[in-house]
Amino acid sequence: MPTYVSLVKFTQHGLMTMKDKGIERAEAVQKNAKAQGGKLLQAYYCLGEYDVVAIWEFPDNRAAMKAAVLNASLGHIQITTMPAVTRDDWKKLLQDALGKQK
Repeated sequence: MPTYVSLVKFTQHGLMTMKDKGIERAEAVQKNAKAQGGKLLQAYYCLGEYDVVAIWEFPDNRAAMKAAVLNASLGHIQITTMPAVTRDDWKKLLQDALGKQK
């Protein structure tokens, strides 16, 4: 299944309600993704520009986009989701696109 990376920022509302609803919303995010055929592989909570970096699997771009819209509509996060490939897949892609290098 294709891999996706989500860069997440908490909204002001999300921060203000974190204590009472943080765990519940994190579970809702996973439930929304699962409903679209997705699976959370890992989530990293971060310092800096983004609060969370999440690694997902989804059947396709459409499913990933639907999950992102559903999760953003909860009002506690802003989310940017993008498809990603592994280093090995990237190397194969380059070889296919540019020809094998010696």
